[in-house]
Parts: sequence; C-alpha cells; structure tokens
Amino acid sequence: MKTTFLFAILLLAMFSCEDRKTPEGALKSFVESRFDGVVTRSFVLERVTGKMRERLEKIPETDFSKHLGPHIKKDSFKIESKECQDQQCLITYSVSYKTSQEDKTSFVTDVMKKAELQEVEGLWLISDVSNLKTIHEATESINPLE
Repeated sequence: MKTTFLFAILLLAMFSCEDRKTPEGALKSFVESRFDGVVTRSFVLERVTGKMRERLEKIPETDFSKHLGPHIKKDSFKIESKECQDQQCLITYSVSYKTSQEDKTSFVTDVMKKAELQEVEGLWLISDVSNLKTIHEATESINPLE
C-alpha cells in the first residue's frame, strides 16, 4: 500500500513538470490553470521569473486572490507564433473566454498577448507578458447607470 502511494506521488510529480519542459507547454499550462480556478500564489510564482515574478511578489495576497474567481470560462487557446533563441522564447498567443454573472454570460472576450519565456534549470518560466489586443463583446445592452 505504501509503495503504491509513493509511486502515485512520483508519477504526479513527473507529469506536473512535463508541461514546463517546452515553452508552449509551460505557457498553455499557465494560461489554462487560470481558468480552472485552482491557482494559488505559490503555483503562479513557481511558473514565473524576472519582471513578472517581481511584479507578482509585490501584490498583496488579498488582491492576488480577487483575480482568480470561477466566473470566467475559457473558450479557446491558440499559439499564433513562436520565436526561440537559446534559452529564450517569444510566443504570441490568443485566448477567448466568457465572463458570467449569476450563471449568465455577460461578456465574450478575445485577447492577444505576447509572452516572453526563459529556460531556467530545464524548465520554461514566464518572464513577461504584454497585451497586444483586447476585444470585449457584451452579450446584452450595458446600462451605465446601474
């Protein structure tokens, strides 16, 4: 029984690192985990480096957890382009998601971003992300007085 448990833990640890052995896998895992709603501060900090890590470390825990709500559902994730040299990659990607309130979709959003990733000790980590384009489409009329 003990051996089976240790083997299961070992397999879990191996597969959790697999997603970070390629720049595309690291980015996709990071982005999709945000939509799963199980992301913690330590989870995020393990996957970032450089400027991004410095910015995220400065955010108070209360503010950090506000942005992890389950009201956002991913529609798609697509890598648009990739440029890699040595231990650094620039990846342009797009994400589409729906924002819901009270079990009703209120916005559909399409975002295009550019991520900079660096290989650190055999794992790819995100060092910076910049927004290229964002389109919000309301599913019903917006009343600015409410």
